[in-house]
Amino acid sequence: MVKKITWGIMIMVLTAGVLLGAYLGLARFLLETQNRVVMVVVDLNDLKKMAAYEKKPLTPILEEIRKLGFVGIGEFEETLPEANVNGELYCVKGTGIERIAKLFPPFKSLIEGKKIKAQNTYLYIPEDKVRQRVFHQLRWVLGEKAVRFLGKEVLEIEEAEEELRPLGIGLSESTHKFLVSKGFIIVPRVWNDPRYHLGNIEEKISGLAGHDLIIFDGEEVLGYPFALPALAGALKKYGIQYGYLEIVKQDGDQKLRRLMQEKVVRVHSVPKDELEKLTKEEALDRFVRAARERGVRLLYLRPFLPPQIDGLPVSYNLKYFRELKEKLEQAGFILGKVERFPKMRVKGWQILVLGLGVVVGGMLLLNLFVDLPLWLIYLLFFGSGFAIVLLGVSGQNLLLQKVLSFSAATIFPTYAVLATFSKGPKFNAGFFWGTILLIINMVMETAVGIFLMIGLLADTRFMLGVETFPAVKLALIFPPLLVGTYLFLKAETGTMKVRIQNYLATTVTLGQIFWFLLIAAVLGVLVGRSGNFLLPVPTLEKHLRSWLEILLWVRPRTKEFLLGYPFLFLAGFYFLKGQKKWLWLLAGLGTIALVSVFNSFSHIHTPLVISIIRTFNGLVLGLALAVGLVFIVERFVKKE
Repeated sequence: MVKKITWGIMIMVLTAGVLLGAYLGLARFLLETQNRVVMVVVDLNDLKKMAAYEKKPLTPILEEIRKLGFVGIGEFEETLPEANVNGELYCVKGTGIERIAKLFPPFKSLIEGKKIKAQNTYLYIPEDKVRQRVFHQLRWVLGEKAVRFLGKEVLEIEEAEEELRPLGIGLSESTHKFLVSKGFIIVPRVWNDPRYHLGNIEEKISGLAGHDLIIFDGEEVLGYPFALPALAGALKKYGIQYGYLEIVKQDGDQKLRRLMQEKVVRVHSVPKDELEKLTKEEALDRFVRAARERGVRLLYLRPFLPPQIDGLPVSYNLKYFRELKEKLEQAGFILGKVERFPKMRVKGWQILVLGLGVVVGGMLLLNLFVDLPLWLIYLLFFGSGFAIVLLGVSGQNLLLQKVLSFSAATIFPTYAVLATFSKGPKFNAGFFWGTILLIINMVMETAVGIFLMIGLLADTRFMLGVETFPAVKLALIFPPLLVGTYLFLKAETGTMKVRIQNYLATTVTLGQIFWFLLIAAVLGVLVGRSGNFLLPVPTLEKHLRSWLEILLWVRPRTKEFLLGYPFLFLAGFYFLKGQKKWLWLLAGLGTIALVSVFNSFSHIHTPLVISIIRTFNGLVLGLALAVGLVFIVERFVKKE
């Protein structure tokens, strides 16, 4: 009786955690619905190329783009060769000054004074603003002793001209003035150089003061690998947000995000080499999907250029831009300047309530393996509560959020399956409908853990992608392994020692080896496909995804409806029929469906509404396929 009351109290604690998670999820939902402004930024260099193909002036093109509501222009730093072409300066080696001295009188006087050194580089810069910018940019990266004035208009640099070519020397004043006059917000594109370090990063960023946002170019962020803390400090000091490119891999990105906290903006861009493989329709779908399904609020556009497209690139791309505007507005977004996301945190007492809910779920799962005595229930409950409080007081709330959410992801899908198949059938509704009710019940029990996780991660840092759900791959494979192992062991009788001896003495057939390899392959693909960079998506699956997105608006996860639910349905169907020989295998693979549902909600940057629709679509489509599969197995396979 006392034990029954104790479990009742535990269930009440779990219920309180679920209700709190629902409340925090509602608060997150309200923030998501308010943040509907998407900023579109177009790459300036590509716009220049586009105009040059048709030999058209850039100004009318920019005016058309601005009328669409695209407020941003991505501008790369100048290099010395570019500034030379633009007529802002003249760059020459020391060995070549004599040949052009007649064109530039300051050089002539320097030659006469024997101040020219053959190995150095010299810049003639007549305009004061450009001269000061270039002087400071070069001094910051090369050091004060390496750059000096020779008179008013000439800079001497103790560096070979070849070494200076790739250096960024800031944004052009004339280009900046022109773009601002057209109503654009400039987004600087800056690339890394190994000569930037702890001592000069802040100076480099000071040259970008006044800009709201910066996006780094290349395979690594500025200051990687050692100067990232200094970079973050400088960005915060000058009020510049970090626009990080999702999916595109840049070294130092994740660390910089964490250092910047809420001062980040999620950016989606299609790299040039990838854009060459896409059609206009695919690119449009990709950008709209990024805004709708992943919370991206800045889209960085590159136009399509010949030879990828035939005809006139200007009219083609203006039509492309107009179609993007229409699709974004149809999806409920407003074009404008990106807004800063309101700060949201989970308080210490909320983490305690949610964490105790996870603890109760863990005890329920453990109780399936061993009958927990009363003293152990209270020890686990109060001991875990004390540990949560202790870690919270010591400032480890973020660690608690990650550990507890990972625990929930492991515990509740596992419990949902094992609690169902460890007991007798709960429903008397025929085999097909009974199986459907079993699966819906398992989804609802998994949802208990989802509510707890949503509450634990209702934090701006997770919503912006600064912090991510921990150990995704482990959370994907643990529940199926636990379910399969538990049901496999439960299928035998006797002591553990006897069971192990029996298994070691088992004769292995080719069929069993085949099933083992199949399971290993499925788990390998499942783990490999959980990231963005390990396994590519096959072409056939890409077409299937596109078709499903058109049909269902939000595409369900492939492993969920095509693999997880069919196996889970087979497990439930034959479980209700009393056939349990392969239950461990079918249920283990079927657990992938519940793990996938949990995984959908663990992508905190994805709006809640999208995750709910994705889960519903996956459940309906998965059950439909599963019913068809069971019908085929019962009608044809079993007869043979």
